[in-house]
Parts: sequence; C-alpha cells; structure tokens
Amino acid sequence: MHEPEDNPLQTPAGAAMPVAMSAPAEPGEPPAEEPPRFADSYGLVLVLLIVSYFVAAIAGDSPYGRPILLVVLAATTWLALRASQVERRLLRYAVALIPMVTLGAVVLGAFGSEDLSQAVAGLLTALLVIVAPVAIVKRLATHPVISLNTFYGAICVYLLIAMFFASMFALVGVLSGDPFFAQSQPSQKPGTIDFLYFSLTTITTVGYGDLTAAGSVGRMLAVLEAVLGQLYLITVVSLVVQNLGQARRKRDRIG
Repeated sequence: MHEPEDNPLQTPAGAAMPVAMSAPAEPGEPPAEEPPRFADSYGLVLVLLIVSYFVAAIAGDSPYGRPILLVVLAATTWLALRASQVERRLLRYAVALIPMVTLGAVVLGAFGSEDLSQAVAGLLTALLVIVAPVAIVKRLATHPVISLNTFYGAICVYLLIAMFFASMFALVGVLSGDPFFAQSQPSQKPGTIDFLYFSLTTITTVGYGDLTAAGSVGRMLAVLEAVLGQLYLITVVSLVVQNLGQARRKRDRIG
C-alpha cells in the first residue's frame, strides 16, 4: 500500500508556505535587566537631606527630636546607597547595621547614658557623611547620560560635605573642652543646629555674623570647608549643569 509522502503546506499557487521562525538571540549578549528599585533616585535623597536639616532646626537635641533625626538620617543613608547601586554585599551590611545602630542610639538616649547615645548617633552620622558621598560620586562618574538625577546627586554631595564639616566642628568642640564658638559662654553647649548653621554659612561663603570659630583648629577647618565648597561648585556642579544643558539642546535638535 502506497503511503503519501510528507509535503510542506501548499499555497493556492502551489508554493511552499514559509514557517515563521523567531530570531535567535545574539551570542554572548546578556538578557536585558530592569534597574533595581530606587536606582538613581537622588531627588528623594535630596528631599530626605533637606528634611533632616529642618528636623535638626525644629526638634534639635530634644528627647523626641534626636530619635526622629536618627531615623531620618538612617533612611537617607540607606536610600543613598540604594540609589548609588552599591555592591549587594555592602548593601546587605548596611541594611543590617543601620537599623541596629539607630535602635541602639534611640534606646541609649531614652534609658542609658547620654554620652554613649551621642557617640552612637555620631557613628550613624559618620556613616552617612563619609560612605554616602563616596558611593554617590562613584555612581555619578559612571552615568552614561547627564540627567536631572545627576544634578540632584551632585547637590546631595554638596549638602553632605556641609554635614561632614558640621560633625567635625562638633568633634573639635568635644575634644578641646572649650566652647567652639567665640560667642558661646563656657556654660553653654552648642546644639546640632548651631554646627549645621555655621557649616552652611561657611560652605556658601555668605559671611559670618552671629557665630564664629574661637580656636585655631576650628578656623582652619572653616577655611578648608570654604575652599572645598567653592571648588566643588565651580567644577563639579557647573560641569554637570553645562553638560545637562548640552544634552537637552541635543535632544531638542533630534526631536
């Protein structure tokens, strides 16, 4: 018995019907991955930094103000590392360390030693003002396209520099044993907002008024901050703004 041969499907004209085949992936090309959540979200980091400044101004070193400030700083540190897309191992360490340090500082401030609470709070602040700027700068240096997120990241670093020097001013005052500000009385203890205010006044070079550094170490730190702040503005920030404008004009020409 004769069995029919397998023939391809025929069109009315008798031609073989082509079979659609999916195009193979390029060899060696990795699959497209979605960016992680909060990647390059420096606008949110900037908002949290501004919130931390206002919390320090309104609540200050009050019993309820310091825990709130610590929580805001902890959230800012985590978001800055997340936005900078640091290595997963470093991010896991930060996720484990930041809540422990924050909770420890809050508990010590409520039930323990005030000095130890300040030391733990200083550790969290140091983590923010040292690790976060390095992570942000490393990420901004690899941005393929200059965007608003790049600009926001540059401003975040500027504010973190001011916060770093505020911590240094406070540390000088603690180590020296003398009032840091020339206008302070020996019995008066400057608050967090005083050092932030002095640091922002210094880095923006708007001129001193009600607060000036009393000792030589504090004055030299103030000079260093003023020079670094101006160099940062005229180099990094101005370069980002210039490239942002060029990228926008290029998009307008293409469009």
